[in-house]
Amino acid sequence: MIKIYKYIEAIWFKHIPEKIRFLLVGGFNTVASYLLFLGFYYLFNEMYGAALVAQYLVSVNLSILTMRYYVFRSHGNLGSEYVKGLPVYIFMIIVNYPWLYIFDKIFGVSAPIAQPIFIVTSAIGTYFLLKYFSFKKNGKADAGS
Repeated sequence: MIKIYKYIEAIWFKHIPEKIRFLLVGGFNTVASYLLFLGFYYLFNEMYGAALVAQYLVSVNLSILTMRYYVFRSHGNLGSEYVKGLPVYIFMIIVNYPWLYIFDKIFGVSAPIAQPIFIVTSAIGTYFLLKYFSFKKNGKADAGS
């Protein structure tokens, strides 16, 4: 089983460019984050603020770990990279909450509709923040991508 994983991993990193890996892993993380948001949204009686915080508590960990290894192939210190990745997601939640509030209160768009729009539109910013701030190698982003 480990042999199969190593074979797939070799193909993943050798033949799939970083930006495509980001789209694939990010797509998985996006779907997982949105499903978590929906679950918490209905669990917390449609209180999108509470749902957003709960979703971020889970999805930030998933995203940092998967992006760190499967996209940026970082082998640096997990603790320090986690600390550097966390501000990216804190920034995202700071922008995400007003987004939901504006869509809800001004445009009358419910959180289950507004949230996937935010997740998709914020993906590009997340990529650059993670690549050039959180998981850069030797003081610079990985040039081999």
